[in-house]
Amino acid sequence: MTTKTQAESSRDGQAHYLYGVMREDGGWKPDVAGLGEAPVRTVREGGLTALVSDVAGPRVVPTRAHLLMHQRVTEAVVREHTLVPVAFGTVLPSEERVRELLRVARAPLTRALAELEGRVELGLKVYCHGDALTRRLVEEQPALERGASEPEEDHEARLEVALRDCNTRDLGGLKAGLRPLAEATHEAPPLGERMLLNAAWLVDRTRVAAFEARLTALVARLDAYTFRFTGPWPAYSFVDVRLDVEPPESVTP
Repeated sequence: MTTKTQAESSRDGQAHYLYGVMREDGGWKPDVAGLGEAPVRTVREGGLTALVSDVAGPRVVPTRAHLLMHQRVTEAVVREHTLVPVAFGTVLPSEERVRELLRVARAPLTRALAELEGRVELGLKVYCHGDALTRRLVEEQPALERGASEPEEDHEARLEVALRDCNTRDLGGLKAGLRPLAEATHEAPPLGERMLLNAAWLVDRTRVAAFEARLTALVARLDAYTFRFTGPWPAYSFVDVRLDVEPPESVTP
């Protein structure tokens, strides 16, 4: 049986914004402000700890300020601790509902924490400067120049094939070079015509510096591309835990 403290009982009228879940013995001491500068605190149940802060109502507007506050809290935790992150905007109506959520989802949350232990997410987006790379390919491979009687459409088709093959080789080498330093990878669909890779890497916290050094060495030879490296982040791309945050239906006697 869970016994509420006086402070917990006084919060029953407040909605609770959820940032993520960690082990009860995770060792993190709340020292960061959350949405609306409300202090982040912990709710413990069944060996798990939910990170929450009080909010005024059941909905949180996805403003830039709110998104950055959510990000600030989760980043502060994953610097040194393992966290199952929760999607922005997750609000529960009471502390008891937070506890109920931890009880109901205890098995998948515990499993996710074990899989993420000591690991963080690193993001990598790769963009291609197609025109510059095509010019280089033609300079390096004279056979790609347009023949005297070659239709323009045929020449452009040959260049597209050569560019695509070059992209495949370059990205393949990049991913092969990074793979030994990662526990897992996740590729999302590229966004826009110039983006070639939209990937996330699950990396042990102790290997982040080595991963970044390897990436720096690999991209030094790929100056026809732009790289956007981000993180460390909570491992959103590697968590598949569905949380039921809707209040339970009332039962009519």
